[in-house]
Amino acid sequence: MTDGPNIICRGLAKFYGTTRGIEDLDLSVEPGEIFGFLGPNGAGKTTTIRMLMGMIRPTRGSATVAGLDAWSDAPAVKLHVGHIPGDVALYENLHVHDLLDYIDGFRPRPDPLREELIERLELDLSKKVKALSRGNRQKVAILLAMMFDPEILILDEPTLGLDPLMQQEFYTILGEFKDRGHTVFLSSHILSEVERSCDRVGIVKGGRLVDVRAIEELRQNKIRHMDVLFREHVDPAEFERLPNVLSVEQLDSSLRITIRGDVDALVKQIAVHQVEDLTFTQSSLEDFFLSFYGPSGGESEPQYPEKGDS
Repeated sequence: MTDGPNIICRGLAKFYGTTRGIEDLDLSVEPGEIFGFLGPNGAGKTTTIRMLMGMIRPTRGSATVAGLDAWSDAPAVKLHVGHIPGDVALYENLHVHDLLDYIDGFRPRPDPLREELIERLELDLSKKVKALSRGNRQKVAILLAMMFDPEILILDEPTLGLDPLMQQEFYTILGEFKDRGHTVFLSSHILSEVERSCDRVGIVKGGRLVDVRAIEELRQNKIRHMDVLFREHVDPAEFERLPNVLSVEQLDSSLRITIRGDVDALVKQIAVHQVEDLTFTQSSLEDFFLSFYGPSGGESEPQYPEKGDS
């Protein structure tokens, strides 16, 4: 373990000709912290992770991982980091157990979590990789990243393809890594995924980090929609004047109430009436960006050159 943050970016930038991948990124992630890197597709998240993993050279600035320079010390960095890429590529013709043995052979010690994670992820080792479903391929990627109990996890959209029960197990495992003092850097475009697992979140938009917030502050300020079906006619005006209510829309016989922040006053006013049905819709990422920063709109991330290219 290093003293101080396990991940540090200072003025980190990557350009592909005139196309911006990420620019002027400054952030740090502490031991025992799950840091969410949130933004729409094409915002620069994968570019950042590829620089942290030493796969592409920064145009300018620096990144250190486990106290090592992410580019010049890339082989040593990989001894400390478990990585799940956004585009998982595995050896198709190997059986899963042979793939695990092959990767294990590159590491200086046995993988302490291998058997436990195989059981918890309910992974069939007897199949060839090419016969696996999308979800089971993702389980293999998770296992390869976590089975050696690395002090740092760098994860790009890690729950893609997992069913809801397996997603929940993944979050539980992630929490156990945090409890052991490990660092987790988790990139996602799914707001609910970041909310349920992270301590802080960095918000990236159009290739720039626009804010870093504690996850509790994010929860308190997000926009949500409540659809309420009353048993009698209710005047929308009584909800429009409540604190934090942004709009009230009549939808046939129900009301759609859009609110940001605390919902206590709204819930108490709804309880004055007889309610037939009520639905609280989770915020979308688009709602989130509109509530904080105006229209979202991402930029398409470019194709990535190989490590030898600048």
